[in-house]
Amino acid sequence: MTVLPLTMINTSSDVYFVVFLSLVVRGGTKTVGGSISLCILRGLCAILATSINLLINTPPASANDGQNSASGESKKGGNRHYEIWAGADAADNAWLLYSGTTLAPLSDIHQNGLRLRFVGGYGQYTYQAFDNSTLAARSFSADVTFADALVGYLWRLDPLILKLFVGASFSDHQIHPGDPNNKVQGAEIGAKGVAEFWFNIGEKGFASLNLAWSQAHNARSARARIGYRVWSKFSIGPEAGINVDRQGDYKINDEQANFRSEPIDYGRVGMFARYEWYGGEIAASTGLLGDFREDQSIYGTVNWITQF
Repeated sequence: MTVLPLTMINTSSDVYFVVFLSLVVRGGTKTVGGSISLCILRGLCAILATSINLLINTPPASANDGQNSASGESKKGGNRHYEIWAGADAADNAWLLYSGTTLAPLSDIHQNGLRLRFVGGYGQYTYQAFDNSTLAARSFSADVTFADALVGYLWRLDPLILKLFVGASFSDHQIHPGDPNNKVQGAEIGAKGVAEFWFNIGEKGFASLNLAWSQAHNARSARARIGYRVWSKFSIGPEAGINVDRQGDYKINDEQANFRSEPIDYGRVGMFARYEWYGGEIAASTGLLGDFREDQSIYGTVNWITQF
């Protein structure tokens, strides 16, 4: 079971210098494609060091037009190279806090160019499952920690804005007590890919689609939104998403009767609201999550972004 919020796993905002290196080099970590992932990580660290050096030693550029947050609005302003965000995600049996940062070392954060992204977070969730041997219900709790280090590129192809990222991902699910039927537990490191699309629809509308895949626990997610600007800075609209990992495959395929009473975060349907300004935004959403074959749960998210 993965409780990573769809708003986070592939949101166009991300941050966290979350002691990433200390997480990925912990003792006892199970690696998936470990040697490749560690090579990716070393390369990302080298790129980050070079980028910071360039930022320190490059004179400030003149002001240019920037795209306001993820939207297509262009306004006059100085160069911004950093995007930082933080957020929270909660449901009946789960909560998650996360943070991240995106660095644009060679261009404004809204213009075409190289991107470096670092993300991390921590949360907890609970569930019940039947023991296959005794058929007795047992309760489990879990701590989840994750971190990503990604490198990518942004293309402005008006009215489309496209971001592609690749890199390394760390995911750790510690189940208490141990659940032999849970396919997602323990720590894994693997490759990760992210694709983010933003499409402006006239002056008032927009649509977004975020896709992600991680080799760690074979996690996949997708989130789509369609928004309408009620006022110039305030927009609302529907959202829908899907979130599946190795445990999700296990249950969907009904390989064993490992029934859980709490809703699992396979699908989400809800509404979001977003207030934006030049250099940042705050957004919130709520709706129903679950596998939609059993009970559903209400979820809520809040996300804050700033750029400088």
